Amino acid sequence: MFRIKKDEILFIRGDNGVIGVAKSEKPRNIFMGTPKEEIVLSLDEDDLIAVSAFETGPKIEKAIKCMIHLLKEIGTPLIVLDEDHPTSKRLKMVVSVGETIKLDCDITPGTHPEQDLLCSAPELSGTIIKRAKNGIIIEGEVERIDIEHS
Repeated sequence: MFRIKKDEILFIRGDNGVIGVAKSEKPRNIFMGTPKEEIVLSLDEDDLIAVSAFETGPKIEKAIKCMIHLLKEIGTPLIVLDEDHPTSKRLKMVVSVGETIKLDCDITPGTHPEQDLLCSAPELSGTIIKRAKNGIIIEGEVERIDIEHS
């Protein structure tokens, strides 16, 4: 288990992508718009907000920090695209929230309303991220994990 404070983000780094994971910090609702409806995702303080990016480096990690800030502080809604939507090919980042998140490289980015599934780079696929009191549990073989202040 990795202990993480309220103002920290756990980064899971691969060669072709990176995941940033933060705690919700407090009970909150995040709204998710699908092609057919709006869904309210209710999080408690230990639930996870995970952002997956399909490139690496300081610029994309700054973008991950910004996305987590937008979700936590501004209440930006999540958007789910239709499976054949052309914009899914242009997405630089995708988001998932909840208790447990499984990384998968065989799904189309931005098209899955199931919040326990998150598109990732191939080398991170199969990794499972779970919430824990005061921390985050990572299951799977991951070489580079760091915790940084947001």
